[in-house]
Amino acid sequence: MVYLDNAANAPVFPEVLEAMLPWLRPDHVGNPGSLHTQGVNAREAVENARRQVAKMIGADPSEVFFTSGGTESNNAWLQNFGGDLILTTALEHDSVLEPMSAHCHRHYIKVHKDGSVDLNDLERFLSDAHTAESNYLPRDGRSTAVSIMWVNNELGTVNPMKEIGTLCKRYHAVFHADAVQAAGHVNMNVKDCGIDFCSMSGHKFGAPLGVGVLYISNSIRKSPWIIGGGQENGMRGGTENVPGIVGIGKAAEIVTERLQNWKLRWGLLRDTFLTDLGLRMPGEFYINGDSENYSSNIISLTIPGVNSESLLLLLDQLDIYLSAGSACSAASAKSSHVLRGIGMSDEDAACTVRISMGFNTTVNEMHEAAEAIVTVSHKLKSMYS
Repeated sequence: MVYLDNAANAPVFPEVLEAMLPWLRPDHVGNPGSLHTQGVNAREAVENARRQVAKMIGADPSEVFFTSGGTESNNAWLQNFGGDLILTTALEHDSVLEPMSAHCHRHYIKVHKDGSVDLNDLERFLSDAHTAESNYLPRDGRSTAVSIMWVNNELGTVNPMKEIGTLCKRYHAVFHADAVQAAGHVNMNVKDCGIDFCSMSGHKFGAPLGVGVLYISNSIRKSPWIIGGGQENGMRGGTENVPGIVGIGKAAEIVTERLQNWKLRWGLLRDTFLTDLGLRMPGEFYINGDSENYSSNIISLTIPGVNSESLLLLLDQLDIYLSAGSACSAASAKSSHVLRGIGMSDEDAACTVRISMGFNTTVNEMHEAAEAIVTVSHKLKSMYS
């Protein structure tokens, strides 16, 4: 099996599974809210995980709140924002865009062809949102926020978060970062980037499904998003998922120790794959996204004339697993809103696949995937002609 859909769901680290297992057994049954020894032990396990996550992102442990995943985190920050004007892009994940449409007014900032934010356009609208008479946006004393994806989940493009944070500070805007694809794949320091809110999901970086993180800066006035119980320092009611939290903490610790080595290896694997494709099918494909600022584990590949669904089905029969974009919206018949957002035609969007490497992807797997993609693509082209 060659699994290259890690951006949809990454395997759990063996060390994470080992750390979690005791908390699924009868001798580790305590509720973190209980005062007896079992409860105190569970509470300490949760707080240790909080420290591990905080270290990974350059935060204080008091700013880390555990959630059920990225979607909850992307909804919860809106309840803490309190304003009603958000500047964002059309490329954001649906778990960001749809809650915005329900809670507040949103305005789309331009993006470049590589999927990165147009900083000039962002500054123009941030400045305009603070003028007495806005030419572009409703002006009624509302507070403003900027919500931007750190790493695009389909393209791999890394946005200039420090520069965005500087603009937000200059114009007194709240800054939310959707870091679901960033955590475990790029260096993160929320303080250096001036980030106020940051969403993460454990299953993208070696933790289990069902556990995530919302970072909230201590400079932000906080408001609970689930009421009843007072857990997570009063922010999220409900008994804590101790095994999952222990898992995401251990995964964060592993990321902190090993990320630099992974990034180097992903770069080599990426070069290997693209070299193989270039030799076997020169001029028959192109790569999407930023050619310089990208997460090296994600490759957005367009092969004009080769339908991505047909390609994926035939690769599946060979036990090679890719995706046609975000797994969260793969069932939709529409073309990717991300690819449309960078100006790609529907025809080329229908011929685009995402290859996303993981922590244990090998050189041989990349060779095998490249060879299979070339063979199947040529087979499909011959069928169409």
